[in-house]
Formats: sequence, C-alpha cells, structure tokens
Amino acid sequence: MAVSNNYCIYHLHSDLSNAVTNIDSVTKFKEYIDRSKECGMKAMAFSEHGSVMEWWHKKCAIEEAGMKYIHAVEAYLTEDLTEKIRDNYHCVLIAKNYEGFLELNSLVSQSFNRKDNHFYYAPRISFDELFSTSDNILITTACVGGVFGKGDNATQKKFLEFMTAHKERCFFEVGHHLDDKQVSYNKRMYDLSTITGIPLIAGTDTHVLNEEHEKGRSILQVSKNIRFDGEEKWDLKFKTYDGLISAYQKQGSLPEDVFLEAIENTNRMADMVEEFQLDRGTKYPHIYENPEETFKQKIDDALHSHPYALKHHTEEELRPVLENEFSVYQATKSIDFMLLQTYLREWEKENGIQCGYGRGSVSGSMIAYLLGVTQMDSLRFGLNFFRFMNPSRVTNADIDTDYSGKDRETVKQFLLRDKMNLPNIRSAEIITFNTIAMKGAIRDVCRALYKDRADINYLQTANLICKEVELHENEIRKKYPEVFKYVDIVNGTIVSIGTHPSGVLISDLPIEQTVGLCSVSTSDYPVSMINMKELDDLMYVKLDILGLDNIGVINDTCKMLGIERLTPDNTDMEDMNVWKSIRDDTTLIFQWESDSAQHYLKQFMSDQTLEIARPKIPNFSMLKWMSFGNGLLRPACASFRDSVARGEFYDNGFDALNEFLSPEAGRIAMQETIMQFLVKFCGYSAAESDNVRRAIAKKKGTETLLPEIEKRFIEYSSEHYDITKERCEEVIKPFLQIILDASAYGFSWNHSDAYSSIGYICGYLRYYYPLEFLTAALNIFGDNMDKTADITNYATKVGIRVTLPKWGLSRGEYFFDKEKKIIAKGLSSVKYMSAGLADELYELAKNKYTSFMDLLKDLDEKSSINSRQLDILIKLDFFSDFGNQRELLRMVDLFSNFFKKGQAKQIKKSDVDGTPIEDIIKRYAVGVTKSGGIAKSYTLLDISSILHEAEKAIRDMHLEDLSDLIKVRNFYDVMGYIGYVSGDEKDRRKLYITDLKPLFRKKDGKQFGYSVFTKSIGSGKESRFTVFNNVYNKEPVREGDIIFCKGYERDGQYFKLTAYSRVV
Repeated sequence: MAVSNNYCIYHLHSDLSNAVTNIDSVTKFKEYIDRSKECGMKAMAFSEHGSVMEWWHKKCAIEEAGMKYIHAVEAYLTEDLTEKIRDNYHCVLIAKNYEGFLELNSLVSQSFNRKDNHFYYAPRISFDELFSTSDNILITTACVGGVFGKGDNATQKKFLEFMTAHKERCFFEVGHHLDDKQVSYNKRMYDLSTITGIPLIAGTDTHVLNEEHEKGRSILQVSKNIRFDGEEKWDLKFKTYDGLISAYQKQGSLPEDVFLEAIENTNRMADMVEEFQLDRGTKYPHIYENPEETFKQKIDDALHSHPYALKHHTEEELRPVLENEFSVYQATKSIDFMLLQTYLREWEKENGIQCGYGRGSVSGSMIAYLLGVTQMDSLRFGLNFFRFMNPSRVTNADIDTDYSGKDRETVKQFLLRDKMNLPNIRSAEIITFNTIAMKGAIRDVCRALYKDRADINYLQTANLICKEVELHENEIRKKYPEVFKYVDIVNGTIVSIGTHPSGVLISDLPIEQTVGLCSVSTSDYPVSMINMKELDDLMYVKLDILGLDNIGVINDTCKMLGIERLTPDNTDMEDMNVWKSIRDDTTLIFQWESDSAQHYLKQFMSDQTLEIARPKIPNFSMLKWMSFGNGLLRPACASFRDSVARGEFYDNGFDALNEFLSPEAGRIAMQETIMQFLVKFCGYSAAESDNVRRAIAKKKGTETLLPEIEKRFIEYSSEHYDITKERCEEVIKPFLQIILDASAYGFSWNHSDAYSSIGYICGYLRYYYPLEFLTAALNIFGDNMDKTADITNYATKVGIRVTLPKWGLSRGEYFFDKEKKIIAKGLSSVKYMSAGLADELYELAKNKYTSFMDLLKDLDEKSSINSRQLDILIKLDFFSDFGNQRELLRMVDLFSNFFKKGQAKQIKKSDVDGTPIEDIIKRYAVGVTKSGGIAKSYTLLDISSILHEAEKAIRDMHLEDLSDLIKVRNFYDVMGYIGYVSGDEKDRRKLYITDLKPLFRKKDGKQFGYSVFTKSIGSGKESRFTVFNNVYNKEPVREGDIIFCKGYERDGQYFKLTAYSRVV
C-alpha cells in the first residue's frame, strides 16, 4: 500500500454549520483552508451540517490555495417522510463529479422543504432518496450520530444492504475521539468492513481550528446556554497527519495498519473525485423564442407608441442612437436581460404599479427609456450609455428599481411566488448570514467568563468594555486581554441565516441544482445557498427590488388629484417658484432633508451663486445644478464643496478644459465626466473610458493607468487643441488626483439626475398641491415620528393644520379638508382602532350633531365602538368639538353608567338628591308611588330631555380641562410614544422633557450641566438644550416634567436654555 504521509480532511465544519445547528463552530472556512495549505494537503472538503452554504467561495479559495475542491455535506437522514419522527441520522455525502455536484445540490435543496416533512428540526433526506442516488455520489457513515450509531437493528440492516450493494462508492467512517461510544463504534465499523469488504475511512469530524477556537466555541455555547451531550472526550480540533496518527494510537480502538489504511483512504476518496469547472458566462433568462427579433420589434413599436419620445426628438435623431445601443446589447449578449426587464415593466403597467424614474446607470440607455425600463430620457439629460453597458466589459448588466412599500411587496410576490407567470423561470431569495458583532461578542464572552464569579459583575464589566471599546480600544484591550482573546475569535461568527431585503435571484436554470436552495422559517420562498457576491461572480441575474417611500408619496398624491403620475417628461422641471421653495425648505425633498444638506443647498442655490453659474454654463439647468450638488455632497468633493457653493469656478489653465468642466465649476464631481474627459482630451474610446474609470475605482492597475492617461493627454490634447505639450504637462499633474478621487468616490450623472428628478417633483407637488402631497406623505411616513414632526412643522409653516384624529375629518388614514385646510390623523394607527370603525364614525359625522349625548346614543346603537375605544378617542381630543376632555368624560359617565346608555327607567333618589342634576331629573321624573307615597327612586319619564339638560349643565360648570401633563401621559399610554400636540400657538414654549443626561468636562470629568431633550406641546417639534448647573439648580427637573421656556440662546450648533419654569 502506497502511503501519502498526509490525508484529505473532508468531515469538516466551519461556522456555516451554525445555520443549521446551534453554535457548532467559531472557525471561518478560510482559516481551515490556510491551515490545510500549510499542512501540504492536496484536497479538502467541507461537510457542513445539512447544507452546502457558500460553496462557491469555498471552491474558489481551496483552488486558489492549490488544492482540489470536494463538494460535500453532512446530511441528516430519515427513514420515512410520512410521519414527523426525529430520527435524523448523520451521513456524509460527497459529489464524485459535476453530475454529482448537481445531484447533491438537488438532494440538499429538497431537504429544506418545510411543507412535506423533509425539514423537521433539521433539513432531511429520506432513505429512499439516498438509496436512489447515482454512482456520482460517494457515501460515508459519518459519526456516532449515524445509522450504525443510533439506528435499531432493522434500520441498520436496511442501510447495510444498500451499502453492500454499492460498496464501490461507500465507506465506513471511523473517528479518533476518546469517547467510549466512538471506540465501540470504530470496532463495529471494522467488523462490518471485514465482513462486507467496504473500506474504512478516517473522518475527523472537525469543528474548530485549534485550542483557542475550541475554548471560544465553548465560551459561546455557555453564553448561549447550549450544550451537546457527550462532547467532553471529543477532540474536535483540526489535526495534522502526524497528530491524527497520534490520536488513533492514544485511542487504541483499531490496529495501527487498519487506522493507517483508513487515513490513506481519505486520499483514495479524493482521487475518486473529479475536478469540475463551472460556466462563468452570463446567465440571462431566455423568455422569448427569438429574442433579437422580439427586441427589435418592441423597440420599433415603442418608438412610435411612447407618449413623449417623438415630442422631444425626431425619429432621425433617435434611430442612430438606438442602432448603436442595439449593437452593444448584441455584443454583450444582454438582449435577454433587457427583455426580462421590459416584461416586468409591462406586467407592472397592467397591474397599476409605478416604479421610480430610474436608479443607477440604466438611465443612460435610450432603449431602456423607450421600453419603460427607466423614465429618464438619456438624450434630453445628456446621460452616458457606456456607464451602463460596455461591450468590452465582461460583467452582468444590473438594474435596480425603486418601488413604494406596498408595490414592492406585490412585485416580490410576482417574482417569487408567481415566477413571473413564466413556465421556465425559477426564483429565490438571496441568503444573508447573521453574525455576532463586536459588542455582542464582548457580552457573550464576559457572560461565559464571569457569570459564576462572585467578585465580578459580568453585566457591568461587559457594558464598561462596550462603552470603552469605541473610544479607547487599545487601552481596554490591554486591560482585559483574556476577554479580547476570545472576542476576536467569536466576533463575526455566523449564528443564523436570513434573506437579502431586496435581492431576488431569477434564472431559467434548475437553480436547485446549479446553486442549491434552502429555506428559512420567516419566508415561504426558497433561499439561495450562496450569497449575493457569489451569484454576481457566477453571473446569475439578481433583481434588486428596493423600497423608496418618496415614490409612494408622488404616486399617491397624483392619484388623489386624479392626474397622470408626474415624471420628468410631463413636468416643468425648471419652474423657479418650485426651486426657490426647495431652497427655502427641504422638508420631503428626497436626498436633501438633513440639516447639513439643507444648509448647504441654501448657499449652493442662492441667488448670488446662481447669478455666477448661469452665464458660465451653457444651457444651464436647475435640475443639473441640483444633481451636481448631490455629487458635491460625496466624499470626493469635500475639498472644494464650499468653494463651489460660493460660486467659485476653478481655472485649470486650459480654456477647452474649463469650458468642458463648466457644468461642474471647473472640477470633477461625477464619474461620467472622467469618462468624457478621457474621450475628449486623451483619445480613448467610450468603452475604454469606462474600463479605465472602473479599474481606477477598484485600484486595479493604477500605477500603469495614470501614467498612460498623462501620456495620452499630453499627446492628444497638444495635437487637437491650442495648447503646448509643456502646458499639458503642467495641467495634467494636479488633475490626476482629481481623477483618482472622483473614480473612487464620485457620484454618477445617470443616477443623480433620476434622483434629483424625484426630489424636484416632490417639491413641485408640495408647492402646487400641499394638502394632497402632505396628506400622502403623512400616510406613508406615519410610523416615523421624526418625519411626521417635520411634515407637521412644514404644514404649519404653509398655513395647514395637522391635527390628531378629529371627529368629522378622520378616516382610516390621514384625511384632509380643503376648505378648512386641515389634515387629520387617521384612526387605523391608533391602538385598538380599525379602519372599519373609522369609516363608521366618518359616516355618522355627516349627521352634524350638536349634542354629545345624541352622538353617544347613536355611537351605541349605530356603530361597533366599545367603551375602551370611546375612552381612548376622548383622551386624544377626537371629540374636542363637543367639549374638553374632563367635560366629555363626565358626560360619558352619566350616559353609560348613571343612565344605562339612555335605557334607565328609574334612579335611586340617594344617588341624585343633592347633586347638580337633582333639579333636572325632578323636571322629567316622578318621585312618588302610584298610591301617592314617597318613592325611593325617581321614575324617569323623558330620558332624552334629561340627558340634553345634563349636558348643558356640565358645560355651564366650565370644568377646567385635564392638565397638559395628564394629556401627554394619556397620549403615551394610548399611542406608545410622546406625541401629544395641542396645536395651540401659546403652547409652543411648553416643553415636555423626554430625556435628561448629565454633561461632564473632558479635562477633569466634572459635571457642569445637563443635556435636556424636549418636545413642544404646541408644535410637536423636538429640541435639545444645554442647561448649565447655575440654571438647573434653581429649579431641578426630571424626565416627564413639563417646563415653560422663558429664554434660550444659540451657542454655535447648540442651543442653551437660559431660563424656564416648571408647569405644575
């Protein structure tokens, strides 16, 4: 027997096994690969529990390390799928070749089916499925958790018969662990091998890299309260060849020649496995029989049917552009992809779904515009096609799409549940891996190390380390070396799997075989077993279905107005009234809502700056200026951002270059400008320019590309422009750094124009249709308290009042009254309310009640409202038209309890006499018996009149309303957040304290004041004030108090509260 003096590790678990089992490893697969390479291994496999997750990354890393990749899984077997029996026997399956790879993936994919008993505690393969595998699957019996370790005699007999019949691809697996079960198991395997002739194989069942990782795994298990029985004597560490031999010698379960042969059989198994290569070409789904012909026809039809294309351009202008783009789509073999996108847009149109105007580089394609894939006219906006599609670039085409929240879910359902209604399409969600973050690792390690220590409070220690690690990581590491020894192991460990929030895999290939699918309990759809980067690398199509609430606001506003959805095609994009409105206030202006962005826009779009920019930029456009501003906010432009805002245009010392760069104030902020510069001044082709830009952005070949750019600029510009080579050398030197910065961090015109259009059209609707626009925005952003406060403040600014739910105005959602210029909150967002009840109340309000008692009677008889809901609505001032909260609560008490909802026939005199309603009742009741004696109760003759007079009496008492503090707390009890707003101008300076934090000086740690977080009772605006001790000590306050602001000052970017009084 030839001995290799090494072995092939194949029974091996990384932290990817944690996706199926609880905390089974803390070692990354790359760490194992590096160690295997160090040991001189020729091949290796990972047999994760129940899955082949991230197999492509493993294959690439193993092959890059010079080893053979072996595709494997430690599967769970079940005898029968008809019943839910948790037998779940372990068994290692290995793909012998490419066909075996497909077969194994298919088996594993099916094992995750949660609807037919395949998945029961773990993904499982049935005996019948295993017994039906082809000779392309190799099989080992795995560990003591396998059939021969825990199956009964009948089960073992059945399995042994299968193995004997297929002995050429089966192995009895032995292990080196010191556990008594393993020793007995090895002897049993040896006996069966001797009887059947099926070879033994040494499976290490490795779960950790080394002793530190073993301790890290144990720490994490202790922290998570996880324990695997019988592991005390299991050696789960990675073994070298010599280490493995020593372990078997120490164990003593098998003769030396036997375990040496079992170890050597790992190499024989590896030799049985054939290496395989995968198709790395594009995998665009094929949905039409003649794609080129179909594509041409759709383009031609769209050219004449598109509502705006021939309004803005002539056919003679468009034809050459379309032909050029078509040839690029042909060359990149992307026609199938564009047809897929077109098919999706056609379905969306049929189903009333309207996506964003465009996102990313696709806006540079005129064909995409004609077909409705984007709504950005690339010719009109001067966008760059080669930024999207490049004939010399071998990467997948990629189109991301924005949808409103509800439309996004509908589209995802169409892709994942309905498979686009196409028989050959398969789809899946894309896997993500949930990992332990740094602070989580610190808490886990501290819990495990210190929870049983009487001298250390592990929670306090963990919190201290978590706080300090952000500010003084080096110091805290030195103070707690043992903690960080294991934190660095545990940090980043996979603990579960999830799904990408927007990505959907679409293919016409059998992805259950070519990719492998799994499932998660939170989704009804299959999930890929390789992640987004792996799918990209293998050139699969993924559609990013992204959510953008601003699109929903635009869509819903236009629906309310009953007008065509506004787009860049049908909107005046240069309306200066709108632009000035945006400059003055960026509330709800997409991408410009932050304080810093709004502050920058005021100067960037100031009259002074625009007066400088307009004459310098040919065909000046406000939309383009806004897009440029968007680019200026990116990191690449930090050095000249403020200069541009002041209207300063940089002089490059070259007139033609200055003219070319005038739209960007003589700078480069946008990536396409680099491409155009390379074409116009260096003689590159359009396709080459994109390749160079991308290479520089990825820092690939920069050392050769930059000198090449410099050389070509000098040669080309000196030849084609009125400039000397010497001057070219002076110009290009500083310019190269600008190119570097913009390539890596610059923005894209193709993307920016589309997003600026969203921002502008939000501004347009806000300016001309504020009621409808703000109502739509409140309905969409209603759960975002900060956003709602901003919208409410803006509404107040333009003379619109936003109220809490209001009788006569509110329905299920926010609703507006055009005459009153009021927007009322909907009832659906209120705890214990429903859209159905909201509709009932809205209909009742049409009766124009003048008496609250009449309304209470109808609410009881004609609506589904209950006492809890009524109480909540009163405490939200819903019925404020009928009185204040104290008055209404008194009326409800009388109506419901005293007069039994208007059904009372008698009332005890003892309950009435001496009360304010005694005289009222005596007017409409009889207080004597039929015989003329004095009765103990009043018999009520006219309950309706009594209720009306009682209501008037309560009003005449002029009861003081509940205090602001009680109202704030009542609101919080109902809504779950501090949100009570009176809407009264006199209450604007009444501030509810939501939080209070002490402030300390850095130099000596002395406490000097407080940071006070407040919410205005009058406006709802949230603020943060600094209160110094000299002010605070005069009248100490705490969270939950209400104060009246008597004075404040601005101190730089902070506000200082100088005087206040508590509101009692």
